[in-house]
Amino acid sequence: MIGKRNKNQPQRQLISPADFFSCKKEKTKLNWFCFEFALEFQNFIDRDLKLKSQLKRENIDEEAIAKFCIHYAKHMKKPILDKINGLSENLTLSYLEIENYFPSIGDRLVDRLLTIAGKAWDSQTELCVHCPTRCISERDKIAPMFDDPFYWE
Repeated sequence: MIGKRNKNQPQRQLISPADFFSCKKEKTKLNWFCFEFALEFQNFIDRDLKLKSQLKRENIDEEAIAKFCIHYAKHMKKPILDKINGLSENLTLSYLEIENYFPSIGDRLVDRLLTIAGKAWDSQTELCVHCPTRCISERDKIAPMFDDPFYWE
């Protein structure tokens, strides 16, 4: 479920559904969930003006933030599948992906981004409770939203 833009979101969409598939068979509900999580993560970062200012001082602009959110969301597929398949008791958001992606930002910014990732995760999964799409339980099914012109700007 994609929410409406708020005034703090950038006008230009930097995260696209196309970032989450390379062929028709990858247009799955799990990949759609990851797309939505990337948007939610970016949205939470956008609303934290202090964090955005700190990232800007590290030469991390809007585009770099969007690319990172895409990367982090794609990384979440394995922990999600491990949890669903009973290989892991809990789903863990990893700071390692943040450190590896932004190796020079320091522990405080890594911690801030991890906290924001957690808030975005909670927000996204809270929406899933009421969403009829069932992206996680029907994770391998095709997500028709990938072909909906509404999501393509």
